[in-house]
Amino acid sequence: MNIGLKLTNRSFLLACVFFSLVLSLFILTTSRIQPSYKSHILSLRITTLDEANVPKTPGYYLQYEHPVPSNTSYCNFHYGLPLELKYGKEDEEYGPEMGSNSPYRILYNVLTPKANSNAPGITYATHLTATFMSYVPELLRYWDGMVSIAAFVPEIDAALVISQLNQFCYCLPEMSRVSFHFIYHKDVPPSKKYVYFTRPASCKVDDSSKFDTYNKNAFEQSTYPINVCRNAARSAAITNDVLVSDIQLMPSEGLAKKFMAMKETYKLDDFLDRVYVLPIFEVDSNEEIPRTKKELIRMAREEKAVYFHRFICTHCQKFPNIAAWMVTDPGDTVKPFITVKREVPYHRWEPIYIGTKNEPLYNELLSWEGLQDKMLQMLEMCLIGYKFVILDGAFLVHWPGMKKTKNKDEKWREEYVRANTNEYHIILRNLTAKYPQRPQCKMQ
Repeated sequence: MNIGLKLTNRSFLLACVFFSLVLSLFILTTSRIQPSYKSHILSLRITTLDEANVPKTPGYYLQYEHPVPSNTSYCNFHYGLPLELKYGKEDEEYGPEMGSNSPYRILYNVLTPKANSNAPGITYATHLTATFMSYVPELLRYWDGMVSIAAFVPEIDAALVISQLNQFCYCLPEMSRVSFHFIYHKDVPPSKKYVYFTRPASCKVDDSSKFDTYNKNAFEQSTYPINVCRNAARSAAITNDVLVSDIQLMPSEGLAKKFMAMKETYKLDDFLDRVYVLPIFEVDSNEEIPRTKKELIRMAREEKAVYFHRFICTHCQKFPNIAAWMVTDPGDTVKPFITVKREVPYHRWEPIYIGTKNEPLYNELLSWEGLQDKMLQMLEMCLIGYKFVILDGAFLVHWPGMKKTKNKDEKWREEYVRANTNEYHIILRNLTAKYPQRPQCKMQ
């Protein structure tokens, strides 16, 4: 009896193994993606098995709103993508600020918008690395205008970005509003290996924060050229009005359309040296992103929302007349709230604003790792005499999760901070020589 049972179990196990081998062989032979490419990319990406115990990550909604990929892509790819990556020296451009002195190269328009987009004439220009790709669907979920994204893609990161980008192009109709651009150091170009992608199997978005990127394995780390990316994304915008922002900042409801309506109502096209500031807030990690000012104010009263970086950098995003802003009711419109200059005591303020492609470029010698990468652009705008119009009824909200304490151990940043500080003082001297003195800008 026991012998028979053992034989039955063994037969059952052998049958299971045989069935698994046949099924695996069938999948590999019928897939249009070459097995060597597919297996390598999948090994770099994390697939979650237990959905019930996993917190909702950026892009998670896509598998529910668009569970089945489209039969055709919503995107216009270039450089041979998504089947291969083909480019030469003649396709590369330099950083907008440093030009040929820059060690970085740009492949503009890896992806371009569809010609029939009816989006409002304003572009959200932003930047990312492969680990932030999951935020792309979220941005398109909240932003109703055009989008220009500069991605930093050293070596294998290019394949990681293209893989997820290709998935979005089959799963998200809003990708028809997007242009994508590749940024890389001339010594660490994007790898052309492992790039062969066709229609994805599903619209379930992998958590890109867990991607096995180049910097996680490289002996020598690549610094993030955040200002090269900002300048490239802004320069590549196909509209005159541009919002240069970060990929984790989600806009309030209908911001692009309402902003353009405000410009028309108040006849604002003829004003020079003027930009339009969006107040920035952050909310508790278990809260939904507020879509209207009414929702935001309610959450603030319940202490579930505060102005951005309130607990770690009080001067960074605390804008002038914030108390008065918090009690006004603009209704369902965007309108000017107050016009200010970035002067003492707000000389350390780092506003994010809607402007044009004519504002001063960001300083490309400053890295993200070295901090204070936007301060010199802000200072230059003060020296020029820019006016900052704080908007009412419009705002940005950081992806849920308040940061209440500074990271204690950031010794790894020290060499980058020194490098940024050295460049900061050189650029500061150049600005002093270029513009008349304005003590209220407090150059430091």
